[in-house]
Amino acid sequence: MLGMMPVLGKSSSSILRIASLMCVVALPLTACTQTMNATPRPDYRENPRPQQAYRLTMTIENAPGPFKVVASAAQYDVVNTECLPPPKDNPGGRSSPVPTNDIPSELTQTSESQYVGVVYLDGMVDENYHGRGTCRWELIQAQVHLKATGAESETRFIASLGRAHRGFGSGNPKVLYYSKNSYPRHPEANLDEPLSIGQEDRARMASWLTDDDVFSVVLAAEQMTP
Repeated sequence: MLGMMPVLGKSSSSILRIASLMCVVALPLTACTQTMNATPRPDYRENPRPQQAYRLTMTIENAPGPFKVVASAAQYDVVNTECLPPPKDNPGGRSSPVPTNDIPSELTQTSESQYVGVVYLDGMVDENYHGRGTCRWELIQAQVHLKATGAESETRFIASLGRAHRGFGSGNPKVLYYSKNSYPRHPEANLDEPLSIGQEDRARMASWLTDDDVFSVVLAAEQMTP
């Protein structure tokens, strides 16, 4: 999850997640869960005409250098799991994985430090996909991945704004802090593509990091009127 390796494309695999890195290193999350369940998924449908639009604004403050947006997307999950096949209907009696889908979003650079895009609450179609009642999709988060130039070996800085964030939709900002030592890549990084997910609490960062050693990414979502 959240540890996406390729640039986002139309896929049901949630490559916006990080928690299952052991699997994601080789395969996107949904590919892992499908391998375990060996059950083909239905064709979950994206909404061709979404209406509930939110303006997503990203501001990079005290940047250590130029950045390139290598991926930006909104993640949607099915939130009522009773619409999914029960364990007795799955191979090995396993619970059905929660369906998840990422819809790419485009960010436009409006100034040296600010980018703007649009995400939708109604990005997916609620439907009876499994014959067990309507599956309801909800926006879980919007996420942006940044690199210095986009080179594969550079640190991937990940900034996410969850729908559960207090004030989501009213423009209330979320600030994430990152160490400049990881830009474009930390010299001691032992991964082919290091990841940095940022820290919401500046005080929890290493005490020796001064304000000059830190940069921040500010995300905010504001509801757009028709």
